[in-house]
Amino acid sequence: MKEDNFPVPKGYKKIDQTEMHIEHIGQGFYKRDAEGNLVMAFWIRPENGNSGGVAHGGMLMSLADYCLCSAAMESRENYAATISFRCEFVSPANVGGLLEIYPIIDKETKSLVFGQGKIFCDDKVILNFTGTVKKISKTA
Repeated sequence: MKEDNFPVPKGYKKIDQTEMHIEHIGQGFYKRDAEGNLVMAFWIRPENGNSGGVAHGGMLMSLADYCLCSAAMESRENYAATISFRCEFVSPANVGGLLEIYPIIDKETKSLVFGQGKIFCDDKVILNFTGTVKKISKTA
């Protein structure tokens, strides 16, 4: 992975990335909020921007999907595959900004997880998302 000149955001830890498509976006970070929910963060690198100097929508969707699946996985010994994903672009996020992704699990069955979330940058909502993911055991 390309080395970033961006610092680890305060309160976050580096993600030991195993997903190559996310690794190309850049170093990710994670923490738990006061309720124990997963929060992830990524800096918007220049190559993640569009010609307007803001985060590319496809990159934002990839991060939202990845974070929802990460929140749905019980451990790294399992996979989560996206069944459906929907989003709304709310505001632009400038290159160089820090994206903070807040996935929330709404309901969980034996094999499915239903969730939603928001991506923020500079305390503004950038993207709303919802999705359904299937839990898959690596040992199955």
